[in-house]
Amino acid sequence: MKIAVLTYNLGLNYGGILQSYALMETLKKLDHEPELLYIKTKYQPSWKGVVKKSLLSVFSRKYKNLYDGRVYKNTFHFVDKYIHPKTHPLENADDFSNIEKNNYDAYVVGSDQVWRARMFRHIDRAFFGFVKSDKPILLSYAPSFGVESWDYTEEETVKYQKQIQRFSGVSVREDSGVELCKTHLNKDAVHVLDPTMLLSADDYRQLIIAANEPNHSGGLLTYILDETIEKLSSVDMILDELKISSFKINAKAHLAENIDDMVYPTVTSWLKGFDDAQYVITDSFHGCVFAILFNKPFIAYGNKNRGMARFKSLLKMFGLEDRLVVQKSDLTKVKINEKIDWKSVNDKLKVHRSRSQNFLIETLAIQK
Repeated sequence: MKIAVLTYNLGLNYGGILQSYALMETLKKLDHEPELLYIKTKYQPSWKGVVKKSLLSVFSRKYKNLYDGRVYKNTFHFVDKYIHPKTHPLENADDFSNIEKNNYDAYVVGSDQVWRARMFRHIDRAFFGFVKSDKPILLSYAPSFGVESWDYTEEETVKYQKQIQRFSGVSVREDSGVELCKTHLNKDAVHVLDPTMLLSADDYRQLIIAANEPNHSGGLLTYILDETIEKLSSVDMILDELKISSFKINAKAHLAENIDDMVYPTVTSWLKGFDDAQYVITDSFHGCVFAILFNKPFIAYGNKNRGMARFKSLLKMFGLEDRLVVQKSDLTKVKINEKIDWKSVNDKLKVHRSRSQNFLIETLAIQK
């Protein structure tokens, strides 16, 4: 079956890249022919950001570096090399209006926060408003609303409630999303795994081996997207308790005079960071995902600004709610040293993976 896959813009986020890769690979393993609807990523700062950059760049070239495409050369390389086939870059309504000429048998939307209305600029396309024919199967695989509350306007709610009725199957990434679909979109949904968890740790190790990535030094992997003094103090607390050194898999700096310090490491180096780690602390949803996949003890630092529903739902699936902290006072020596029952976690993962794959298999087998 020829399947169009619509997901988040690729290139700027490791988790977003890998969830797209994983969904494409899973569909291939199920003997389908997926093709990514390639929404070309363009860094488009707000007018305030442009003004700020212009003013500050007078004093430092690091602000000029912020918008330099070389910063993302390694992540875009992974997209170019491993996520295929994909369409020509889609940038506007006209590009999407011509998609049906490709005669897809099905359209899949997901995963990541493609249903977060205030974040995803292609939100109408995420409900397949551009697909006019009733012949293809429409479905969602693990899109996320990002938050637990409803943040669609009344007009959007009416519009997407109508559009989602055309879907043959609806699945979401968070358990709270099931309720949001029922209450606000009048559509039943099922809770499934993030696509990255449809693949195994060994699947990702094959990518690492092929790239011949060097080992990381240190035992504590710190993957923190929004660094604060409190989070860095928590890192120090873990280091002191475990008596190990730390390493990062982020770029060296968000803003720097030297552009080389801002370049994102390769995706395979990022993956190897989890494989090499003895312990992980992260405020990233996908950081938690890969700590679980690679069976690494971890602390999940709840990231309220980026949405807590994702953390709570993921950890609940595996009985790991106690790994979540929202402030340093939640982090104790007992919590740091508490052992994780990885057999129980992996057994749950096996069950959820089977159910999630079956959702895809059964929905794509529907006769229209």
